[in-house]
Amino acid sequence: MKRSLRCLLPLLLAVALLPSQTFSQQVSEKQADEALRQKAYNLLASLAEQISSLQSRENRVRTGSNIARSLWPHDEKKAREMFATVTKEIKAGFADQRLDQYNVKRNLAKLREDTALRIGMFDPEWAVQFLKETPPTDVRISDEDEQELNLQLATLFAEKNPDLAVKLARESLIHGVSLTQFGVIYQLDKKSRSHASALFAEIVKVASSQNIREVIAKEQFYYMLARLFEPTLGSDPAFRDLMNYFTDVGLEAGCGKKNYRDSEGFCYRMGVVVPLMEKVDAKRVAPLKHLVRKAAYPYEWTPALYHYGYAYENGSVEDLVALLPKYPDFRGFGQGVVLRKVVEAGDFERARKLLNEFTWPDSTKRNVLKDIDEAQRIVNEDTAEELFRDARELRNEGERFDYLFRMATEIGPRNPQTTVKLLDRASELLDKLPPQKWQTQYQIGIAMRYCQVKSDRCFTMLEPIIRRMNELVSAATKLNAFDNEYLRDGEWNMTAEGGVGSLLTMLAQNAVYFALCDFDRAVALSSQFERREIRMMAQLKLAQGALDGPPKKPLFAKFEH
Repeated sequence: MKRSLRCLLPLLLAVALLPSQTFSQQVSEKQADEALRQKAYNLLASLAEQISSLQSRENRVRTGSNIARSLWPHDEKKAREMFATVTKEIKAGFADQRLDQYNVKRNLAKLREDTALRIGMFDPEWAVQFLKETPPTDVRISDEDEQELNLQLATLFAEKNPDLAVKLARESLIHGVSLTQFGVIYQLDKKSRSHASALFAEIVKVASSQNIREVIAKEQFYYMLARLFEPTLGSDPAFRDLMNYFTDVGLEAGCGKKNYRDSEGFCYRMGVVVPLMEKVDAKRVAPLKHLVRKAAYPYEWTPALYHYGYAYENGSVEDLVALLPKYPDFRGFGQGVVLRKVVEAGDFERARKLLNEFTWPDSTKRNVLKDIDEAQRIVNEDTAEELFRDARELRNEGERFDYLFRMATEIGPRNPQTTVKLLDRASELLDKLPPQKWQTQYQIGIAMRYCQVKSDRCFTMLEPIIRRMNELVSAATKLNAFDNEYLRDGEWNMTAEGGVGSLLTMLAQNAVYFALCDFDRAVALSSQFERREIRMMAQLKLAQGALDGPPKKPLFAKFEH
């Protein structure tokens, strides 16, 4: 008995200490995160003091605008001062009448848009005033670009100032309708249904002038508008007006006649909204009922994809599960999205439980269960040798490199041991391939993936990459204006133009992974960039990466930089 107690007491003690150890770990992680953020803010403050030493107005504007955006949550007063200085720089740039300033003004116009969006994140009214104070000269801004900027601002303003958001979006209708208006309504609907309804009504008002019978892009816009917002705005008078407009157009086009020849497919395409039209006036829509059909996914857009994509990127598993009953025709697709998010989080037991509850056929469940088991095996076991065997079956070293790089990307932080082995072998293969521009791109990609798994190889690869970039920058400056204008006022022009510019931009876009792996070491290595302006931008991107964190993973694949 005493022996049993002696054995039991350590176990009870361990269990009793577990919550406090977990809490202690959480506190430690929070402290480490706060320490990292403070380092990032200190670096931004240091960079802010160096801006006046830059010779190029573009570089002063670009650097100042970026720093101000990142500093605002920490030091609003300083950020406002910096945005005010950026405003003066942009106005002075547009006022410059020298003949060689066209390209500068073109770039300043883009920086003006970026700065307006950054200010708009915090102070909507000031962002609008900023645009009024900095009208471009000698550079034409297209109606489409102006409309898109106003709609992006309206989307940002929806939460803090819905009145201003509706005003901007309403004004954008002067240039026609845009898919970005959906995003504005979507954000407004989360804050204020009345404001979402008001903007929806304004868009419906101009429907008759958009010629949906002849312009397929406008037709699809309004069909998408109806299908996306019927669940939340379907009881609005404006929604009834839109359905009546569809009915008028359909009947006038002859879609209600059984012998009508639909050579242009207009009546066929209308079929996806006829069920919505029936809810408003079934009697008038009766002649069109034979057109009813479901969207031909994946060839036609459907609102389910929009909502699943948004919830996957910005919401929780529970948000995704809540969508399943809303889109019964996409239940299978939705269930797959739910399982993908759960498996990516490493919660395999929950994935199996959900799979058991889902409505798939038994044969499908068995196949999915095998996928879940394999995903867990990849996390728990070192599968590098299996993947090496698969790679050896490929035709050449180029294909073997592509395969191992892709598998390292897919496995990533889920199994650091396997990922490092795959990256090691991929790196060896890359060194054997003939020198090409894309080799440097892949070297950056490999280094970034080492960072994701906290491998020291992240920085041992980064150091020669920086040396190589210094050589390329030096060569490019000697060829300045031959194939690309790399320099402006004696400084590197950071517009991502040209081969060398695109490589530097790729490094900047992936700076977050180097910053989160070892911020101090990454900053120290960035000091090896020989040109001051490039060194400052590298450190700026490291600080922003530490503060913003890695980008959210989208449901649908995007181009990876």
